[in-house]
Amino acid sequence: MKKIIWIIIIALFIIGLYGYWSRAKENYEFIRSIGHKGTGAGEFNEPFDIAIDHDGFIYVTDARNFRIQKFSKDGKFILQWGGKGKGDGLFEKPAGIAVDRNNYIYVSDYDNDSIQKFTREGKFVLSWGRSGHGKGEFDSPSGIAVDSENNIYVMDLYNHRVQKFDSTGHFITAWGMKGKVSNIRSLLSFLFPEEKAGYFYYPGKIATGPHDRIYVSDSYNNRVQVFTPEGKYLFQWGGLGLWHGRFRVSSGITTDQAGNVYVLDFYNNRVQKFTDEGSFITEWGSKGSRPGEFHGPTGIAVDQTGDVYVVDWGNHRVEVFRKF
Repeated sequence: MKKIIWIIIIALFIIGLYGYWSRAKENYEFIRSIGHKGTGAGEFNEPFDIAIDHDGFIYVTDARNFRIQKFSKDGKFILQWGGKGKGDGLFEKPAGIAVDRNNYIYVSDYDNDSIQKFTREGKFVLSWGRSGHGKGEFDSPSGIAVDSENNIYVMDLYNHRVQKFDSTGHFITAWGMKGKVSNIRSLLSFLFPEEKAGYFYYPGKIATGPHDRIYVSDSYNNRVQVFTPEGKYLFQWGGLGLWHGRFRVSSGITTDQAGNVYVLDFYNNRVQKFTDEGSFITEWGSKGSRPGEFHGPTGIAVDQTGDVYVVDWGNHRVEVFRKF
Protein backbone atom coordinates (compact mmCIF):
# COMPACT_ATOMS: atom_id res chain seq x y z
CA MET A 1 0.00 0.00 0.00
CA LYS A 2 2.83 2.39 0.88
CA LYS A 3 4.48 1.65 -2.46
CA ILE A 4 1.29 2.60 -4.32
CA ILE A 5 0.99 5.85 -2.34
CA TRP A 6 4.59 6.78 -3.18
CA ILE A 7 4.02 6.03 -6.86
CA ILE A 8 1.02 8.36 -6.84
CA ILE A 9 2.93 11.12 -5.02
CA ILE A 10 5.86 10.92 -7.44
CA ALA A 11 3.53 10.83 -10.45
CA LEU A 12 1.63 13.89 -9.25
CA PHE A 13 4.93 15.69 -8.66
CA ILE A 14 5.98 14.93 -12.25
CA ILE A 15 2.63 16.15 -13.57
CA GLY A 16 2.99 19.33 -11.51
CA LEU A 17 6.45 20.00 -12.96
CA TYR A 18 5.07 19.46 -16.45
CA GLY A 19 2.28 21.92 -15.74
CA TYR A 20 4.76 24.47 -14.41
CA TRP A 21 7.15 24.26 -17.35
CA SER A 22 4.46 24.02 -20.05
CA ARG A 23 4.18 27.76 -20.48
CA ALA A 24 1.53 29.24 -22.72
CA LYS A 25 2.75 29.84 -26.28
CA GLU A 26 -0.01 32.35 -27.11
CA ASN A 27 -1.99 35.01 -25.26
CA TYR A 28 -5.62 36.07 -25.56
CA GLU A 29 -7.22 39.27 -24.33
CA PHE A 30 -10.81 40.08 -23.39
CA ILE A 31 -12.57 42.16 -26.08
CA ARG A 32 -16.18 42.52 -24.97
CA SER A 33 -19.15 40.70 -23.46
CA ILE A 34 -22.64 40.20 -24.79
CA GLY A 35 -25.68 40.11 -22.51
CA HIS A 36 -26.49 39.78 -18.83
CA LYS A 37 -29.19 38.03 -16.82
CA GLY A 38 -32.75 38.79 -17.87
CA THR A 39 -35.62 37.95 -20.18
CA GLY A 40 -35.44 40.81 -22.64
CA ALA A 41 -33.86 40.95 -26.07
CA GLY A 42 -30.12 40.39 -25.76
CA GLU A 43 -30.42 39.13 -22.18
CA PHE A 44 -29.90 35.54 -21.03
CA ASN A 45 -31.01 33.05 -18.44
CA GLU A 46 -28.49 30.21 -18.38
CA PRO A 47 -27.17 30.40 -21.95
CA PHE A 48 -25.64 27.06 -22.89
CA ASP A 49 -24.11 26.90 -26.36
CA ILE A 50 -23.08 29.08 -29.30
CA ALA A 51 -22.57 28.79 -33.06
CA ILE A 52 -21.37 31.20 -35.74
CA ASP A 53 -22.48 31.05 -39.38
CA HIS A 54 -20.35 31.72 -42.46
CA ASP A 55 -21.30 35.40 -42.48
CA GLY A 56 -20.28 35.94 -38.86
CA PHE A 57 -23.75 35.97 -37.28
CA ILE A 58 -23.88 34.56 -33.75
CA TYR A 59 -26.52 32.15 -32.40
CA VAL A 60 -26.93 31.36 -28.69
CA THR A 61 -29.15 28.80 -26.97
CA ASP A 62 -30.83 30.74 -24.16
CA ALA A 63 -31.89 27.64 -22.22
CA ARG A 64 -34.10 28.94 -19.41
CA ASN A 65 -35.69 31.55 -21.67
CA PHE A 66 -36.62 28.71 -24.08
CA ARG A 67 -35.27 30.46 -27.16
CA ILE A 68 -32.50 31.05 -29.64
CA GLN A 69 -31.03 34.54 -29.94
CA LYS A 70 -29.16 35.85 -32.97
CA PHE A 71 -26.56 38.65 -32.86
CA SER A 72 -24.27 40.48 -35.24
CA LYS A 73 -20.50 40.02 -34.88
CA ASP A 74 -20.30 43.13 -32.70
CA GLY A 75 -22.94 41.75 -30.33
CA LYS A 76 -25.97 43.68 -31.56
CA PHE A 77 -29.24 41.80 -31.04
CA ILE A 78 -30.97 40.90 -34.32
CA LEU A 79 -33.81 38.47 -33.63
CA GLN A 80 -35.02 35.57 -31.48
CA TRP A 81 -37.26 32.56 -31.88
CA GLY A 82 -38.72 29.77 -29.80
CA GLY A 83 -40.90 29.67 -26.71
CA LYS A 84 -41.71 27.02 -24.13
CA GLY A 85 -43.45 23.90 -25.39
CA LYS A 86 -43.23 20.62 -27.28
CA GLY A 87 -44.40 21.66 -30.74
CA ASP A 88 -42.46 22.61 -33.85
CA GLY A 89 -40.25 25.61 -33.17
CA LEU A 90 -40.75 25.40 -29.39
CA PHE A 91 -38.31 24.26 -26.72
CA GLU A 92 -38.23 22.81 -23.24
CA LYS A 93 -34.46 23.28 -22.88
CA PRO A 94 -32.50 24.23 -25.98
CA ALA A 95 -28.94 22.97 -25.45
CA GLY A 96 -26.52 22.38 -28.32
CA ILE A 97 -26.48 24.45 -31.51
CA ALA A 98 -24.62 24.10 -34.82
CA VAL A 99 -24.65 25.61 -38.31
CA ASP A 100 -24.18 23.65 -41.56
CA ARG A 101 -22.48 24.80 -44.77
CA ASN A 102 -25.82 26.07 -46.09
CA ASN A 103 -26.41 28.18 -42.96
CA TYR A 104 -29.18 25.97 -41.56
CA ILE A 105 -29.32 25.94 -37.77
CA TYR A 106 -29.63 22.70 -35.75
CA VAL A 107 -30.70 22.78 -32.09
CA SER A 108 -30.79 19.89 -29.62
CA ASP A 109 -33.56 20.02 -27.04
CA TYR A 110 -32.26 18.44 -23.84
CA ASP A 111 -35.67 17.93 -22.23
CA ASN A 112 -37.71 17.18 -25.38
CA ASP A 113 -35.18 14.57 -26.62
CA SER A 114 -35.27 15.97 -30.12
CA ILE A 115 -33.34 17.86 -32.78
CA GLN A 116 -34.87 20.78 -34.69
CA LYS A 117 -33.64 22.40 -37.90
CA PHE A 118 -34.25 26.07 -38.77
CA THR A 119 -33.33 28.66 -41.34
CA ARG A 120 -31.10 31.37 -39.95
CA GLU A 121 -34.15 33.64 -39.80
CA GLY A 122 -35.64 31.18 -37.30
CA LYS A 123 -38.14 29.50 -39.61
CA PHE A 124 -38.82 25.91 -38.60
CA VAL A 125 -37.79 23.32 -41.21
CA LEU A 126 -38.02 19.86 -39.62
CA SER A 127 -37.41 17.87 -36.44
CA TRP A 128 -36.54 14.33 -35.44
CA GLY A 129 -36.02 12.21 -32.35
CA ARG A 130 -37.93 10.98 -29.32
CA SER A 131 -37.12 9.62 -25.87
CA GLY A 132 -35.51 6.19 -25.83
CA HIS A 133 -32.40 4.12 -26.38
CA GLY A 134 -32.82 2.96 -29.97
CA LYS A 135 -31.53 4.38 -33.23
CA GLY A 136 -32.58 8.01 -33.57
CA GLU A 137 -33.86 8.11 -29.99
CA PHE A 138 -32.28 10.23 -27.27
CA ASP A 139 -31.89 10.55 -23.53
CA SER A 140 -30.98 14.23 -23.09
CA PRO A 141 -29.16 15.25 -26.29
CA SER A 142 -26.58 17.90 -25.52
CA GLY A 143 -23.78 18.94 -27.87
CA ILE A 144 -24.25 18.94 -31.64
CA ALA A 145 -21.85 19.42 -34.56
CA VAL A 146 -21.88 19.38 -38.36
CA ASP A 147 -19.14 18.09 -40.69
CA SER A 148 -18.11 19.27 -44.17
CA GLU A 149 -20.71 17.01 -45.78
CA ASN A 150 -23.53 18.37 -43.60
CA ASN A 151 -23.76 15.23 -41.49
CA ILE A 152 -25.03 15.89 -37.97
CA TYR A 153 -23.36 14.47 -34.84
CA VAL A 154 -25.30 14.51 -31.56
CA MET A 155 -24.02 13.81 -28.06
CA ASP A 156 -26.67 11.53 -26.54
CA LEU A 157 -25.71 12.31 -22.95
CA TYR A 158 -27.44 9.71 -20.78
CA ASN A 159 -27.11 7.04 -23.46
CA HIS A 160 -23.35 7.71 -23.37
CA ARG A 161 -22.96 7.70 -27.13
CA VAL A 162 -22.62 9.70 -30.34
CA GLN A 163 -25.34 9.45 -32.97
CA LYS A 164 -24.76 10.50 -36.58
CA PHE A 165 -27.49 11.64 -39.01
CA ASP A 166 -27.77 13.20 -42.42
CA SER A 167 -29.14 16.73 -42.74
CA THR A 168 -32.73 15.45 -42.99
CA GLY A 169 -32.48 13.48 -39.75
CA HIS A 170 -31.99 9.99 -41.18
CA PHE A 171 -29.90 7.83 -38.86
CA ILE A 172 -26.46 6.81 -40.17
CA THR A 173 -24.54 5.27 -37.28
CA ALA A 174 -23.82 5.45 -33.54
CA TRP A 175 -20.93 4.59 -31.27
CA GLY A 176 -19.95 4.55 -27.62
CA MET A 177 -21.17 3.05 -24.36
CA LYS A 178 -21.03 3.86 -20.67
CA GLY A 179 -17.62 3.52 -19.04
CA LYS A 180 -16.14 5.40 -16.08
CA VAL A 181 -12.41 6.03 -15.72
CA SER A 182 -11.53 5.97 -12.01
CA ASN A 183 -10.19 9.21 -10.54
CA ILE A 184 -6.83 7.60 -9.75
CA ARG A 185 -6.36 6.32 -13.30
CA SER A 186 -7.56 9.66 -14.63
CA LEU A 187 -4.98 11.51 -12.49
CA LEU A 188 -2.33 9.09 -13.76
CA SER A 189 -3.58 9.05 -17.34
CA PHE A 190 -0.03 9.10 -18.72
CA LEU A 191 0.33 5.60 -17.24
CA PHE A 192 -3.00 4.49 -18.73
CA PRO A 193 -3.10 6.33 -22.10
CA GLU A 194 -5.80 4.12 -23.64
CA GLU A 195 -7.96 3.63 -20.56
CA LYS A 196 -11.53 2.71 -21.61
CA ALA A 197 -10.95 3.95 -25.15
CA GLY A 198 -14.23 4.58 -26.94
CA TYR A 199 -16.26 4.53 -23.73
CA PHE A 200 -18.00 7.65 -22.42
CA TYR A 201 -19.16 8.92 -19.05
CA TYR A 202 -21.76 11.66 -19.53
CA PRO A 203 -20.16 13.15 -22.65
CA GLY A 204 -21.30 16.75 -23.07
CA LYS A 205 -20.09 18.31 -26.31
CA ILE A 206 -18.73 17.41 -29.74
CA ALA A 207 -16.85 19.14 -32.56
CA THR A 208 -15.72 18.33 -36.07
CA GLY A 209 -12.26 19.15 -37.40
CA PRO A 210 -10.78 19.93 -40.80
CA HIS A 211 -8.98 16.57 -41.03
CA ASP A 212 -12.10 14.37 -40.90
CA ARG A 213 -11.80 14.00 -37.16
CA ILE A 214 -14.55 14.03 -34.56
CA TYR A 215 -13.60 15.44 -31.15
CA VAL A 216 -15.71 14.38 -28.17
CA SER A 217 -15.63 16.17 -24.84
CA ASP A 218 -15.95 13.11 -22.58
CA SER A 219 -16.97 15.34 -19.73
CA TYR A 220 -16.94 13.27 -16.56
CA ASN A 221 -13.98 11.23 -17.71
CA ASN A 222 -12.16 14.59 -17.87
CA ARG A 223 -10.74 14.07 -21.35
CA VAL A 224 -11.09 14.53 -25.09
CA GLN A 225 -11.48 11.49 -27.35
CA VAL A 226 -10.91 11.60 -31.11
CA PHE A 227 -12.66 9.46 -33.74
CA THR A 228 -13.10 9.07 -37.45
CA PRO A 229 -16.51 10.09 -38.91
CA GLU A 230 -17.43 6.39 -38.82
CA GLY A 231 -16.74 6.19 -35.10
CA LYS A 232 -13.34 4.47 -35.14
CA TYR A 233 -11.31 5.45 -32.08
CA LEU A 234 -8.05 7.27 -32.84
CA PHE A 235 -6.57 8.70 -29.64
CA GLN A 236 -7.32 10.74 -26.50
CA TRP A 237 -5.79 13.31 -24.17
CA GLY A 238 -6.49 14.88 -20.79
CA GLY A 239 -7.15 13.48 -17.37
CA LEU A 240 -8.30 14.82 -14.02
CA GLY A 241 -6.29 17.74 -12.65
CA LEU A 242 -5.53 21.44 -12.36
CA TRP A 243 -2.51 21.67 -14.66
CA HIS A 244 -2.18 22.44 -18.35
CA GLY A 245 -3.83 19.73 -20.41
CA ARG A 246 -5.92 18.44 -17.50
CA PHE A 247 -9.60 18.99 -16.78
CA ARG A 248 -12.20 19.08 -14.08
CA VAL A 249 -15.12 18.22 -16.37
CA SER A 250 -14.30 18.96 -20.00
CA SER A 251 -17.18 20.96 -21.41
CA GLY A 252 -17.63 22.93 -24.65
CA ILE A 253 -15.33 22.06 -27.54
CA THR A 254 -14.66 23.53 -30.98
CA THR A 255 -11.98 23.80 -33.68
CA ASP A 256 -10.65 26.69 -35.73
CA GLN A 257 -9.76 26.86 -39.42
CA ALA A 258 -6.19 25.77 -38.70
CA GLY A 259 -7.41 22.66 -36.89
CA ASN A 260 -6.58 23.78 -33.36
CA VAL A 261 -8.92 22.46 -30.66
CA TYR A 262 -10.41 24.64 -27.90
CA VAL A 263 -11.82 22.93 -24.81
CA LEU A 264 -13.70 24.51 -21.92
CA ASP A 265 -12.70 23.29 -18.46
CA PHE A 266 -15.92 23.72 -16.49
CA TYR A 267 -14.83 23.60 -12.84
CA ASN A 268 -11.37 25.05 -13.53
CA ASN A 269 -13.18 27.95 -15.23
CA ARG A 270 -10.83 28.29 -18.17
CA VAL A 271 -10.33 27.81 -21.89
CA GLN A 272 -7.57 25.49 -23.05
CA LYS A 273 -6.23 25.46 -26.61
CA PHE A 274 -4.49 22.46 -28.19
CA THR A 275 -3.12 21.34 -31.53
CA ASP A 276 -5.20 18.80 -33.44
CA GLU A 277 -2.99 16.11 -31.87
CA GLY A 278 -3.71 17.28 -28.33
CA SER A 279 -0.50 19.19 -27.59
CA PHE A 280 -1.12 22.09 -25.22
CA ILE A 281 -0.82 25.62 -26.68
CA THR A 282 -2.33 28.04 -24.18
CA GLU A 283 -5.01 28.66 -21.56
CA TRP A 284 -6.86 31.60 -20.06
CA GLY A 285 -9.59 32.35 -17.54
CA SER A 286 -10.30 31.98 -13.84
CA LYS A 287 -13.35 31.89 -11.60
CA GLY A 288 -15.25 35.14 -11.15
CA SER A 289 -17.62 37.62 -12.73
CA ARG A 290 -15.21 40.29 -13.94
CA PRO A 291 -14.25 40.63 -17.62
CA GLY A 292 -12.27 37.59 -18.70
CA GLU A 293 -13.46 35.47 -15.78
CA PHE A 294 -15.97 32.60 -15.88
CA HIS A 295 -18.55 30.85 -13.76
CA GLY A 296 -18.99 27.49 -15.46
CA PRO A 297 -18.21 28.00 -19.17
CA THR A 298 -20.28 25.66 -21.37
CA GLY A 299 -20.18 26.69 -25.04
CA ILE A 300 -17.44 27.91 -27.37
CA ALA A 301 -17.04 28.97 -31.00
CA VAL A 302 -14.31 30.55 -33.12
CA ASP A 303 -15.15 32.88 -36.00
CA GLN A 304 -13.32 33.16 -39.31
CA THR A 305 -11.05 35.92 -38.00
CA GLY A 306 -9.95 33.79 -35.01
CA ASP A 307 -11.94 35.58 -32.30
CA VAL A 308 -13.09 33.17 -29.58
CA TYR A 309 -16.63 33.35 -28.15
CA VAL A 310 -17.29 31.68 -24.78
CA VAL A 311 -20.71 31.09 -23.21
CA ASP A 312 -20.28 32.01 -19.55
CA TRP A 313 -23.25 30.00 -18.28
CA GLY A 314 -23.24 31.03 -14.60
CA ASN A 315 -22.70 34.71 -15.41
CA HIS A 316 -25.44 34.70 -18.08
CA ARG A 317 -23.30 36.21 -20.82
CA VAL A 318 -21.04 35.57 -23.80
CA GLU A 319 -17.42 36.76 -23.62
CA VAL A 320 -15.25 37.45 -26.66
CA PHE A 321 -11.46 37.09 -26.80
CA ARG A 322 -8.76 37.86 -29.33
CA LYS A 323 -5.19 36.66 -29.70
CA PHE A 324 -2.53 39.34 -29.31
